[in-house]
Amino acid sequence: MSLFTRLPQRFAIEAKDQFRHNRAVRRLTASVYAAMADRGTEPSQCAQAIVKLSKSARLAGSDKQMIRMEQAIHQRIRTLAGRPVDWSALDPGWKSDRIEHGVVLKPHCGDNEPGVILISFEYQWMRLFHIPNLREFARRYTLVLSPTWSPPHCPGVCLFPPLYPGRIVSLISHTDDLRILPRLSPNITVVPLYASSWVQPDLYSPVPFARKGIDLVMVANFSEYKRHFALFRALRDMPRSTRVLLVGRPLANRGADVLRREAAAWGVQDRFELMENASEKQVNAALAGAKVSVILSRQEGSCVVVVESMFADTPVGLLSDAHIGSRAFIAPQTGRFLEHEDLGRQLQDFIEHAGEYSPRRWAIENGISCFGSTQMLNEFLKKQALTAGQAWTRDIVPHHWRPNPELVSPADRARFQPEYDDFFERFGIHLGLA
Repeated sequence: MSLFTRLPQRFAIEAKDQFRHNRAVRRLTASVYAAMADRGTEPSQCAQAIVKLSKSARLAGSDKQMIRMEQAIHQRIRTLAGRPVDWSALDPGWKSDRIEHGVVLKPHCGDNEPGVILISFEYQWMRLFHIPNLREFARRYTLVLSPTWSPPHCPGVCLFPPLYPGRIVSLISHTDDLRILPRLSPNITVVPLYASSWVQPDLYSPVPFARKGIDLVMVANFSEYKRHFALFRALRDMPRSTRVLLVGRPLANRGADVLRREAAAWGVQDRFELMENASEKQVNAALAGAKVSVILSRQEGSCVVVVESMFADTPVGLLSDAHIGSRAFIAPQTGRFLEHEDLGRQLQDFIEHAGEYSPRRWAIENGISCFGSTQMLNEFLKKQALTAGQAWTRDIVPHHWRPNPELVSPADRARFQPEYDDFFERFGIHLGLA
């Protein structure tokens, strides 16, 4: 690829990224989505308006603009109250008889002691509306939901809690969600735990620093928001001897070939290895075998790989302005924040000092694992139940995220099998993967 070809491609990639994250552009785009929201009162019109208003809220340039969008969403929801919603218009798969990202944390113990079920991914929550006896479900189980993005606004988060006939406990994707989620529905009680709070440390086998064969690893899907181009640009200012590994999977029609073409625009297509659709064991080994791990997205959800890196005993670098929930776990022992300018020099310095960090020890000492998080969630749910006058004779069991919620102990899964069977018999939906 000639320089005259590379330069326009670089400009196009960088300009698109700047456009995506520019505050003025986001504010204007939010206003456009809000203006496009249908003002009709039919259920389908209200539902489609909520889709556009949710997009507007996520792009809002200020809290004031976001709250205006939330008020408009509440107005549409009041119009929907008591009327049937065509969920197919929002999610064609809502009538599925399986919620793959669901797990029983505690079985139903009696009329005054509900069980506990956790469901991640918003489109999976809406499948509960396929249950004809949803009120019975709400009586039998405390529902814990795990949002996937921040800000959290989307049809699932905005529509599901107000229309669900029971109380909801929600995890967060960012500390901002602690104030945003209760605004979306009084039905939501928020617990300050992330999707990244459920990593199982025993799955990772740290490698002695002297035996780490990779300088830098980036574990990220291949979509644009992960901003691989920022690493390609930085590699031009790093020694050619730097050993770099990219691990991920295609997303949004972007596969490994797209990444290689982008790397070629900066002339670094031969400066890294790429592992596509790696197994869980391969990903864990890649994290453990690297001196540092890096995430270059500017906005997403909690980003589980940040904590996975820590349990692999590999320090993590995040951008200083990244709107990522797991930035809460970046401490002097676990990693560092990076600036956009002169990124190559910063990464090289990070690699040279990587042996000074102790991320795994810090994470274990601070309870940042599926075990510590289970204790915290259990105490939260127990207190909530006792305050409501309910019994609490059994605790929840640990689950972990890989990337679906699964019970840590196979013995717990076997012990709960009758509960899964009863759930299907009673509600017509399978919980968990087939």
